[in-house]
Amino acid sequence: MDRMVGSPFPDIDMQGETGSLAAPSVGFRGPLMSDVDFPDVLSEVGNTPSDQRRDQHHIPETVNIIKSSSSPLVVKRSGDSVLTLDPSSSPAAEASTEEKEEPTKKDDSGPTEASNAQPPSIQPMNPRTARFNSVYLAGTVQAGVSRRGDYPVVPSRMALLVIDIQEYLSKSNKSEMEESERYLYDVSLPPVVSNIEVLAAAVRKQRDAKDSTNSTGCEVIFTFLEALTKDCRDVSMDYKLSGPKLATLPNPEAPATFLEQVQPSKLVGKGDLLIPKTSCSVFNSTNLHFVLKQLHVEQLVVCGQLTDQCVESAVRDGADLGYFVTVVEDACAATSPTNHEKGLAGMQGFARILTTAQILTELEQAKESSATAIVPTSLRPLQFLESPSRNSSTPVSAAHVAHLTSSSERLGTGFVQSVSSWTPPPMAVAEGAAFSLLRSLEYAGVEFLRYMTIDAYNSVRCKAVPLGRLLSDYKKSNSNQLISALNSRISIAQVCMAGLPNFADAMVNGTLLDARNVLAVHPDLGTLRILPYAPKSAVMLGTLHDNMSTGDLSPLCTRGLLIRLLETAKNDFGLAFSVGAELEFCLFRRVGDKFEPVDHSLFASSNTLNEQEKFISDLYAQLKHQDIDVETIHTESASGQLEVVLDYQLDAIKLADNVVLARETIRACAKQHDMIALFLPKINATQAGNGMHLHLSFRDLQSHEPTENAFPHQTIRGAMSLKAESFTEGLLQHLPALLSLSIPTMNSFRRVGQGCWTGHSVGWAIEDKEAPLRVCIDLASGKATNVEMKLSDSTANIYLELAAILASGLDGILCNAKLRPTFVSGSTVGDELNKLPTSLSESLECLRGDAYLLDILGPELSTAYIAVREAEIDNSSDLTLEDEVQIAIQRA
Repeated sequence: MDRMVGSPFPDIDMQGETGSLAAPSVGFRGPLMSDVDFPDVLSEVGNTPSDQRRDQHHIPETVNIIKSSSSPLVVKRSGDSVLTLDPSSSPAAEASTEEKEEPTKKDDSGPTEASNAQPPSIQPMNPRTARFNSVYLAGTVQAGVSRRGDYPVVPSRMALLVIDIQEYLSKSNKSEMEESERYLYDVSLPPVVSNIEVLAAAVRKQRDAKDSTNSTGCEVIFTFLEALTKDCRDVSMDYKLSGPKLATLPNPEAPATFLEQVQPSKLVGKGDLLIPKTSCSVFNSTNLHFVLKQLHVEQLVVCGQLTDQCVESAVRDGADLGYFVTVVEDACAATSPTNHEKGLAGMQGFARILTTAQILTELEQAKESSATAIVPTSLRPLQFLESPSRNSSTPVSAAHVAHLTSSSERLGTGFVQSVSSWTPPPMAVAEGAAFSLLRSLEYAGVEFLRYMTIDAYNSVRCKAVPLGRLLSDYKKSNSNQLISALNSRISIAQVCMAGLPNFADAMVNGTLLDARNVLAVHPDLGTLRILPYAPKSAVMLGTLHDNMSTGDLSPLCTRGLLIRLLETAKNDFGLAFSVGAELEFCLFRRVGDKFEPVDHSLFASSNTLNEQEKFISDLYAQLKHQDIDVETIHTESASGQLEVVLDYQLDAIKLADNVVLARETIRACAKQHDMIALFLPKINATQAGNGMHLHLSFRDLQSHEPTENAFPHQTIRGAMSLKAESFTEGLLQHLPALLSLSIPTMNSFRRVGQGCWTGHSVGWAIEDKEAPLRVCIDLASGKATNVEMKLSDSTANIYLELAAILASGLDGILCNAKLRPTFVSGSTVGDELNKLPTSLSESLECLRGDAYLLDILGPELSTAYIAVREAEIDNSSDLTLEDEVQIAIQRA
């Protein structure tokens, strides 16, 4: 489906002397008051239906902007298809009418009505307004109504963007050509270059015409590959990974050169613009967007090479940035007809697809009305005048026009932003939304607002603020700083977030943390939920910030670490991660003076589902109430064990938040049913343990399908893409150290071993549950959908664990790591070489030796983490499994 740009605009009430005239905005945006004189005449011409116009590439109806006198404006209707605002018909102008217009001719049949008068001829534009001689096109868009076909080329708002037509990419040694290069150089490029030559000449001709009233528009912009540094170190990561030709571009020592037919013309006429780039999309590695805004360009006519790569990237990015984009299909080159058609198909939802001849026709048609402001028929300015209840001769107040004019003059050379382009300051919107949100909580009966964070060792740290006190303080402050107040309401000692072990609130030596510094909890309003198990309370998860000096994000904030990692993946790798989680836990009930499992059923048994249906139903409802979707619920192998599979999330931070909130809900709901839920990894030495399996995949934001899963191979059934293979190998290379973060307790390692379906050596396999990394296959398509990390449990801090896991995968992609052979279940070949740590102590040693992961964590967090985990090892070294279970029951 096409995506719409712009939105409808509010009406402007213009009070007349004898009544009111509700005139809809005609799309002026930006320099409305000072740089564009208030228009005397608005004409709507032509009645070609919009669907016919799109098919025939007709130019749409126009609105004429004519320099006004100081006379009051009068709305007149001329004929059935022309609507004008005519100053000559106002009372103040009657005396001079004869000088300005020919006398109205009379017909013998009777007197002439005002409605039969002809519209005045178009007058030359005022020099002050010449550069704005067309309406800003974005201001004419009606969301859901306007279509791309409604907007032909408008010279004063367009630029021809020529992409990568340079000798470096357009010539090659024929003896060394591959088949795809032969097609590109011998078949595709020659006619494309000729068409671009014609297009550039036509655009330059209008740009440089002596009688042109446009001081902007009709720009010719060449963007081409050229590095800023002679060693090409500034070239994008994508190009560095795409072979020597793109990794070593033209540079200051060997500048880019151009084809003889299509040479940039910098000194002839007003001159072309040359913008070097170092990435696929010109918008990502240049200031093109800034340049276009200064030139008041809204339309891009795009051509060049390659259709399915750099051209498509520029078109998609340009459309997302709000430009009206047209692709010249016979002025774009590709390495094969299939790739050309694929590129055009990928751009259909973002641009018009026209030919060179059609663009030339539109340019010629537009030249005939260069002093007009083009508005699509769909807008229909002043259409309200067709209503019989309106008086078509109602004047617009001269005082109103004078007020607008004088206001703009007082502002000097600047301009007043029009109502159609004004948006409220982001902070003002956020403040208003936050206040409304809290008021809504109050009306819903919420009395307390909980600030929740998770320390590095997965302990929930939470404080509650009376909601009434928060709102009362805000109202008394007489300031618009609610978000600032929310961010400064709760603080917590930084030692509590990374310096306290899980067995006691006691500071550990060696963390380099003390009790002096405190961190502010900045709540994320997007995580706000009313708690169904505690309905008088709402909760917000947040990030930790330095409260003593800079206010920066704390290096000890694990949620902040994951957020930063995801931003790096998006900005530097062009990847977005999708994550799912399986939560396993055991239900216990008090029997006499001890707790016992609620049943002894087996895997996927219906007994537990039947007996615990009320609990399961309530749990599902409470999770749904918090917008936490559940994929499946089933029994597992251990006594009283259930697994809740959370829905796969396209946002990894949301999945992590859902894990935290779901565990809290499971514990609370179990207690409501006189049970306790234990997430302890190992409860019974002879039964399966509780894991938290993570499913990982990613989307390639720079591909033709940025919303599609990029994990599977596109053509080989059951295989992974090359990036997915490198991602998986990155996990394997860092897996020994990762265990200190993903199964981070002494009890966690009781769950791991051969035959436990967790994995015991470094390896991967397709659909083998004994492998630590299991590649999952979709039953319907047969495609490899994701990799499952089985060595993970609920004692891990999900934010810290996910950040380290995803960073490991990115390391594999960065190094273009080659995936090792698949793991063979039951085989002992290479066991010693690939053996995984068998204890937390061994895994911490691996973490100490993993410089990459230590760098990801940062020195503050990694130092504290290792020190605290070692203290936990010392404390629990004498504990038996039964001791660990009893401690878990006491804390549940």
